[in-house]
Amino acid sequence: MKAVTAQPNIAAAAALFGDPARAAMLIALLDRPVLSASELALVANISPQTATYHLAKLTSAALLQETRRGRSHMYRLAGPAVASAIESLAAVSPGVAAEPRNTDASHSDRMRQLRAARTCYDHLAGAAGVLLHDCLLARGYLEPKDSKEYILTARGHKWFSRMGGPGHLLHGRSPFARRCLDWSEQRPHLAGRLAALLLERFLAERWIARIPDTRAVRITDRGRGELERQYGVVLRRA
Repeated sequence: MKAVTAQPNIAAAAALFGDPARAAMLIALLDRPVLSASELALVANISPQTATYHLAKLTSAALLQETRRGRSHMYRLAGPAVASAIESLAAVSPGVAAEPRNTDASHSDRMRQLRAARTCYDHLAGAAGVLLHDCLLARGYLEPKDSKEYILTARGHKWFSRMGGPGHLLHGRSPFARRCLDWSEQRPHLAGRLAALLLERFLAERWIARIPDTRAVRITDRGRGELERQYGVVLRRA
């Protein structure tokens, strides 16, 4: 008798993402690492009681994690796979390249910051992330392994060694380097273990600074100089 291969229940996951209120909450958590139930209700334009219902569904499906901060229920994305799924859906959604219609100045500033440079969970995204991806390929450090992943070239191994990359990072179950379609640029940025290491290094060296209460980051003056000198990444000034 032929074995039956279990298929992932894409329909169930799609239903969770497909509700407009839940989608608004998930997208908000791509920008803000942690939000309260009341803040998410405001984002989704629904009542607190309705928000509680939707948040319970997202939490029980392991898309969100819930913690307590005093009397408030706080929520965050459950992990990088969830963030990647939201980014991927945003990248293929209609109208992602259009300017937002919201005329609030703070909203527009936040969108500009997110498009310029942000963290996509554990790696760099936005215009800066796309340029980094392109420059690593142009310098011959990476080459395609298949349609999704990259491997280090001989030149890339030398670069990785010079930057003090730990040897254990080359071996793991998760992808070492892969494409991640950027929702704002509509081109790939770099994800995977290598991208996480680079973001960690850029933050430690203060080439990049986090902007409070958002996933947007700021490229420092030092960072602009070093990214151009070491990687060939030329960033436009805002």
